[in-house]
Amino acid sequence: MRAKGRGVRWFLCTLLLLSVSLAARAQAREALPTVTVRALHHAYHNAIVTVALPLSTQHRLTLGPADRLYLETSDGKERRSCQLGYTGEYYRPQLSFVEPDLAQGATRTYRLRREHASHPDQPEVRVTPRGPDMEVSIGSALFTRYTTHSGPNKPFFYPILTPDGSPITRRWPMEATTDESHDHPHHRGLWFTHGNINGIDFWSEEKGTGKTENLAFRRPVSGPVYGGFEAETAWRAPDGKLIATDRRWIRVYALPNGDRVLDFTIQIQPTEGLVVFGDTKEGTFGLRVADTLAPARKQGGHIETSTGNKDGAAWGKAAEWVDYWGPIHGQTYGVAIFDHPGNLRHPQTWHARDYGLFAVNPFGLHDFGLGPEGAGDYTVPQGGHLTLRYRLLFHRGDTAAAQVAQQYAAYADPPQAEARW
Repeated sequence: MRAKGRGVRWFLCTLLLLSVSLAARAQAREALPTVTVRALHHAYHNAIVTVALPLSTQHRLTLGPADRLYLETSDGKERRSCQLGYTGEYYRPQLSFVEPDLAQGATRTYRLRREHASHPDQPEVRVTPRGPDMEVSIGSALFTRYTTHSGPNKPFFYPILTPDGSPITRRWPMEATTDESHDHPHHRGLWFTHGNINGIDFWSEEKGTGKTENLAFRRPVSGPVYGGFEAETAWRAPDGKLIATDRRWIRVYALPNGDRVLDFTIQIQPTEGLVVFGDTKEGTFGLRVADTLAPARKQGGHIETSTGNKDGAAWGKAAEWVDYWGPIHGQTYGVAIFDHPGNLRHPQTWHARDYGLFAVNPFGLHDFGLGPEGAGDYTVPQGGHLTLRYRLLFHRGDTAAAQVAQQYAAYADPPQAEARW
């Protein structure tokens, strides 16, 4: 009986030690990093912050379907939604969040926390395949749709809607309208093409033009901070010959004040021989705004650039950013396009017309009076690639009210962020 009692005691002690060991391991696994954010050069407002995490995070931080991450200050008074994502060749983990306000020179430290919600809220930014298209919603409201089949020669974003559901892009020719301008039918929502690639026109929709066609979508992601997807695109000559492909990375962020951000990165690779982007004004990353935003329509719309040019004077000039704003159904809304500092020929030139076309074009130097014929030509060799990055800020109010200059500074030089375990 004594031997039996000793055996029971030994078993219970072993079970207790095992439980303590498992609890210690669980606690170690749950030890989450701190994140420190520093405003070295600017004051920041609604700045998008992305911080790289160690590769080991993939094994140390496994999220269940109902788990949510957030950042909390040491005093527990401030809390930020954040989102774990992966990027790059090695699928490196990174954490993204929005820093609402940080004074120049200030530092803020957060502890990463996890919570389990048995009935989690819907993600704030949701990406959903819709047939051949990809749809982006914020909350329960549609923000935009990346449509691959409703135009004759290119995929594009349409519609793009304000928080109250009003279109900030012209509706025609995607919709039959009688209260809008009907010029330039190739101006469809938001798109990326160019008017001279190896001598082929991909910009217009005339007979004999080139075509960009969507090949595939990859890695759709939804979450409380951003939603996004990748798209692969083929560039074909009028005879169907493939001359290039590209990969497009799209992320949409919902800012705390109701503004929206769309980040667009494109990497173009030749498939057979070199690809030459020719010097022409007809390009390249373009948006056709609602008529009420266009200064020439005399309905209260305006253009402002980072260099101080306004309205018609913005055309053909180099600038870090350009903002179009005006009335939409009784409210003032605007959209700014930011040229990333790492882009080719930054600050790039702008095919920004006061009738409503809004395009950034790094290849149009001669057509803009900035050099001899062919000065803007750019060659991408076989085996090489061209990468371009842009950000669109869809905002309430005019340029000053939306703090467009400050938002560009946050894009060009974001807060310094570091994660430590």
